[in-house]
Amino acid sequence: MSKITISIVLPVRNRAGSVASEVAECMAIATQQCDDYEIILVDDGSNDGTREQVDHLAAAYAPVMVLHQPVPRGYAAALRMAWQVARGDYILAASLAGPTGLAELPRLLAARGESAVVVGYRAPAPRSPITAAYTAAVRAALGSDMRDPALRLALFRSDLAGLLPDMVPDGLAHPEIYARASRAGMPVTQVAVAGRRGRDSLTSTAMIELVNYSPPSAGSRQSALMGAMTLAVVGGFWLLRRSRRP
Repeated sequence: MSKITISIVLPVRNRAGSVASEVAECMAIATQQCDDYEIILVDDGSNDGTREQVDHLAAAYAPVMVLHQPVPRGYAAALRMAWQVARGDYILAASLAGPTGLAELPRLLAARGESAVVVGYRAPAPRSPITAAYTAAVRAALGSDMRDPALRLALFRSDLAGLLPDMVPDGLAHPEIYARASRAGMPVTQVAVAGRRGRDSLTSTAMIELVNYSPPSAGSRQSALMGAMTLAVVGGFWLLRRSRRP
């Protein structure tokens, strides 16, 4: 069992029908793995009753805390908001709608060691050409070796909040923190996790965000990297279209 305190950050939006069972699962896993933990639910401007559900969960269970974003502001803003109040030694940041589950927490904890950042990657890797193109583009843009930047599942040391850029797109929140920590000489780790079949979170929106993003971490290499990134994204769309032809 981990001797560190974990703050589990779960942004939620319009999940009234599932958030109670998801929090119950999270508590069951965390209780087995951690001596001390908290669950920070960030309601991202829900309009389906999620707000009332998460408030009820916070009143019913001591480890649960709720923050509300009055209007939808996205994953990165929710992570930033929760990080300001988290008391854990590490932040576990995850997407409940993503292609892997909170059951992978033990793998991240086991791989932690002295690492400042531990990110998961799916093994085997997704076969989607668009995901492969996205991975190549993110690696080029950020100068990173991150194997699965589309996956939102990571442990971040709690003192790394300043590595999350102010205007970063949701899909690049984790890759930016990982890349910045690595460049600063901090120990970073990648660990294989199990993916859920049919739950690939990568969308065309993420690709558009990537093309339009000017990475603050790219420095003087930005023009060349953005060119490579754009080429990879365009190539990915072409491969995807080709793969769908009869």
